[in-house]
Amino acid sequence: MSKIHIITHARLNRATRKVAGELKRHRLWTNRLRNLPVVLVPVGFAHGWIWVGGTGEICIPRVSLLKMRDFFMGNYTSLADVLRHEFAHAIADCHRGLFRSRGFSTAYGSAYESKISSEYDPKIHISCYAATSPSEDFAENLMHFIRHRGNLPPKHSTPAIRRKWRFINALRREIESGRACW
Repeated sequence: MSKIHIITHARLNRATRKVAGELKRHRLWTNRLRNLPVVLVPVGFAHGWIWVGGTGEICIPRVSLLKMRDFFMGNYTSLADVLRHEFAHAIADCHRGLFRSRGFSTAYGSAYESKISSEYDPKIHISCYAATSPSEDFAENLMHFIRHRGNLPPKHSTPAIRRKWRFINALRREIESGRACW
């Protein structure tokens, strides 16, 4: 069983640098992301969140109620994975036009802003949480994409998930070309 880790500033800074490096290697890093505050907050329910449309900052709780629940259930989510997921939402916020495109809706089954959830199906969703909405589906796919260095694990190599990863690769090309944010 894993240990419950209280998040410290040092741990958060190390994980943020690691994820920033990964995003740079995958050509997904932008000036907007570089200037995005990642802050430690005292307590929260979730592993982390981003204030899209507000302050824009990524918040990571020192103590997370969800992390404590996961500990007792034998589950583990790394701090790096939480940051990969939250930076995915930040990328979507920065490149809104790309996420309002037909390409996104085709890949993810609906508009990014849609709150429609679907039943989890491992042939369609990379994780249970990905089934909760198209925006979470994208964030979970990008988190896995970064974690697996752009190589889709065979257990997830289904037509639906490959289509989502093709969108991520197209997104990388758009970002690399310097397409303007918003």
